[in-house]
Amino acid sequence: MRQPFSVLHALRKPVVGVLVASLSGMGVVPVWAQRATATSAERVERKDAGTEAGAATTQSQQRVVSMSLKQLGAWSSIRLRGVEGHRSLFLTVRADEVVVSARLRLAYDYSPALIPELSHLAIALNDRVVTVEGLPAGKNLGNVRDIALNPRWFKELNELRLSFIGHYTRQCEDPYHSSLWLSVSDLSRLELTLAPVSSIGDLRHLPAPFIDRQEAEALMLPFAFSSAPSLGTLEAAGTVASWFGAEAGTRGATFPARLGELPEGNGVVFLKGGESIGPIRSSAASNISIQQHPNNPLAKLLVVSGANEAELQRAAHALVLTHRTLGGTSANITKETQAAPRKPYDAPAWVRLDRPMKFGELVKPEELRVQGYFPEVARMNYRVPPDLFTWRTEGVPVNLKYRATRLPTQKNSSLSLAVNNNFLGAVPLNELEPHPTNPKMLLSTGRDALVRDLALHLPPHVATGRDQLQMTYAFDIVREGICGDLPPDNLMGAVDPESTIDFSGFPHYAAMPNLAYFAKLGFPFTRMADLSETAVVLPARADAQETSLYLAVMGRMGESTGYPALRHRVISSSELEQFADRDLIVIGSGDSQSLMKQWADRLPVTHENGERRVRESLRSWRPTYRWEQKDIDDVADPGSVLNLSDSAQLSLVMGIESPLKAKRSVVFLYADRAADLRKLGNALTDFERVSSFRGDMAVVDDKLIRQAKVGPTYYIGELPLAVLLLSVPIYRILRRVTTRRKGG
Repeated sequence: MRQPFSVLHALRKPVVGVLVASLSGMGVVPVWAQRATATSAERVERKDAGTEAGAATTQSQQRVVSMSLKQLGAWSSIRLRGVEGHRSLFLTVRADEVVVSARLRLAYDYSPALIPELSHLAIALNDRVVTVEGLPAGKNLGNVRDIALNPRWFKELNELRLSFIGHYTRQCEDPYHSSLWLSVSDLSRLELTLAPVSSIGDLRHLPAPFIDRQEAEALMLPFAFSSAPSLGTLEAAGTVASWFGAEAGTRGATFPARLGELPEGNGVVFLKGGESIGPIRSSAASNISIQQHPNNPLAKLLVVSGANEAELQRAAHALVLTHRTLGGTSANITKETQAAPRKPYDAPAWVRLDRPMKFGELVKPEELRVQGYFPEVARMNYRVPPDLFTWRTEGVPVNLKYRATRLPTQKNSSLSLAVNNNFLGAVPLNELEPHPTNPKMLLSTGRDALVRDLALHLPPHVATGRDQLQMTYAFDIVREGICGDLPPDNLMGAVDPESTIDFSGFPHYAAMPNLAYFAKLGFPFTRMADLSETAVVLPARADAQETSLYLAVMGRMGESTGYPALRHRVISSSELEQFADRDLIVIGSGDSQSLMKQWADRLPVTHENGERRVRESLRSWRPTYRWEQKDIDDVADPGSVLNLSDSAQLSLVMGIESPLKAKRSVVFLYADRAADLRKLGNALTDFERVSSFRGDMAVVDDKLIRQAKVGPTYYIGELPLAVLLLSVPIYRILRRVTTRRKGG
């Protein structure tokens, strides 16, 4: 099942940014704010004027992008129904690129019952009609059209609209008749030829041009260092990577490390103490600047520099905290930028835990409105701390306010609710009945009012970390005679943004280790949004692959919290004792990470003397009274799901309790070969694959993630005394039952 946080980021080649309006807070791709945008032609004229780089754009620098309609946000084939069926797909064009040519290769089928001269398919781009395709009789299957699109019609944000007008009779007709349909294949493709244009190098435009908010493709932004960076330099780079990760959002971000060389295109450069890479040199003081790439007239470099590590970190903090106040091409940072200390679970991207949250705080009001005979699903994404303990409760309180077109004669119209595509129930729009088994589940006031008020509880299992509440309106259709009582064509429904969802009051308690928490939301490290309780253990001189993975992980942390990792520490294994009270992320490859041997007796998988060993599964007694064991990640023993005999070179993610302090967590990111660390970075930044992480060990390759749970379970957080007292008598009863069963 596709999870709601799974964004189309399996694309690893450069593609035009795609708006997936139905996703993701889990961090979902947001619906773009309405604003005026210039056409491609206007942007060419604006950017080329007065810029030598614009004139340097040549045909050799153009790139061709081909996207299926599925990649544009069509989850499946687009089925247009009724007398008038419409579907819009959205795509964006980078601010530093323009469309040179465009073609739409469309594949579609339609009903054989349609009247040809009254039925057609219209294609429009940004409200301009591109073509109108007739639907002749006898040719209803296997239609393919190659349609040219005018490149001058493209803006930064673009709407491709498919409109079906269908009729099956010349007399009055049923707009819902089963013969009124046209299906457009989701494998239809849009092909764009794009040319680069020079961007403006001014700090006030940050994070542009290094990240384009209009894109939805994964961000790949190289970070350059003069040589293998020191741990203090890596701390500064990790803070900047976490900020870019937060800005990139759910599309994902990677930061390939370059040692002693500049990237070919846009990139970020870290220099200190007189270091240089070619003509790019460190500033004598803490400084942030945007410089022209010496080898690419269309690229810019963001240079973060300082005389020493402290000044370099000062510049990094100023960049991520005060970039909106910067201006010009260069800024000297004269004092440390202070940020208020964070509190546990206060990440800006997470739901509030101290009060109910309004839907309008989590999603734009226009995303809660739908219309038409077959309205789209209204979706609300939210992120919840994975250790929020909702078991043995009524669930998560929701106060739902909603409205819809009033249809007095139509009794079966409804509003259906689902979480993560799991159906919860339906609310009648005309008559509201109490829940048959739980009268508290559905309570309504204002039956005759414009806005109805409904109190309900979402089931306890809906808090999984990244979740989506789906609200679907269905309007009843009443037919009385051939031409009588046709429904109105302005059917509308809306969920009021004043509706609330309340995650306050639940305790924090979770069974660990659980790699699902780490992969989905960076937990437990993201418990503090600034990572003030996290230390990253790297080799003393990390190579390019180890550095790249560290930066990718920091980007994921920033995306998970929506806040930069200002207070994490980067250390070597020799400094562990000083950071015993922190959760640890350990990165290494081959023999570079000494902790792989030092803590070998605690790890799920070890590699000693050329022999691979998987720890014997520890099946300690699990009390059956414990909430149906919902607090334990149910992953099978490795003997039944994991085979390492064919894995000569492994890439692993492993979780254990810290040997330094109880209830602290350690996550190992390790590969036998340094080059294979990229597999871990790719998997953790691919929202199609993160749901595959579970248990306390995962073997990762380019396509498959195999997991198991073999180590002991430990617990973080605390439960209220009342819950514990309730558990004791239940435990005693069930223990007697278990004893009798064993005796029989």
